[in-house]
Amino acid sequence: MRKSSIPSAVLLALSLAAAVGGFFVRRAQLATELLADGSLAAGSRLHIVLTIVAAVFALAAAALLFPLEKRRCWRSFFRSSPALQLPLMIAAVLLAVGNVMLLQQRAEPVEAFTQSPALANTLSALVAPLGILSGVCFAVAGFFCLSQKKPSPALYMLACLYPIVRLVSCFQAWNTDPSIHDYCYQLLAAICTMLTFLQLGGFCFDKGRRRITLFWALCGIVFNGFSLADALNGGEAATPLVTVSLLLILLTNAVMLLFPDASAPAEPQPVAGQPNSEESNEEEETT
Repeated sequence: MRKSSIPSAVLLALSLAAAVGGFFVRRAQLATELLADGSLAAGSRLHIVLTIVAAVFALAAAALLFPLEKRRCWRSFFRSSPALQLPLMIAAVLLAVGNVMLLQQRAEPVEAFTQSPALANTLSALVAPLGILSGVCFAVAGFFCLSQKKPSPALYMLACLYPIVRLVSCFQAWNTDPSIHDYCYQLLAAICTMLTFLQLGGFCFDKGRRRITLFWALCGIVFNGFSLADALNGGEAATPLVTVSLLLILLTNAVMLLFPDASAPAEPQPVAGQPNSEESNEEEETT
């Protein structure tokens, strides 16, 4: 018997509500409570609200994900539905366009707390080209799904280079900031995005981990929603476009994982005691 989709619908609604609510609270915090040096104004309260929203969402997501049916195969989720794959491909194009815009901007040298400034500047220069490559990879993966063909795992491996290099490059700039309030949600968004991209490739090997992938994807939606307020505060269009595109990529993949294909063949049931059995991987699937 197929399990109820109610927890999936609740998870999706909670993640969207937390992302939208957190965006407006973060906007208010940036406008009224966060000073120019990154410190909080006297009597600030909104950082407590954001912390509570993030913590409550993470706990609720973990609890609601636990009863979801375990599925590992690509065919169970990444179906050839235009309603799912076209938004993914549009988001991928936006990611590529946003990084083309960043590539056209002249990057300033990175003053990072590192023993190798040359390496830091090299990583910074690689971010936009890898972002374009990541967008192309997701667009091609969406096209393969529309054609009812399994995407190559190499597409996801190449796509995940972008969030890894982006996280390392950005953190080298962030760690010179004396106030974590300036970048904490951008850091969390980058980590969740990176971990989601890394997990997605496993489904092409029919070794996907549905619940942990969903946990990182849903948290990434929430924290990218928070971070969009910071991106809009920068006064340029490229960074908000990249943030929105990453949020949409996470959202479309989360929807596919939350609502599996009802017509997909049943996955083979593992034999208890074998090394690759579902029972032996219980700890890997926990959230």
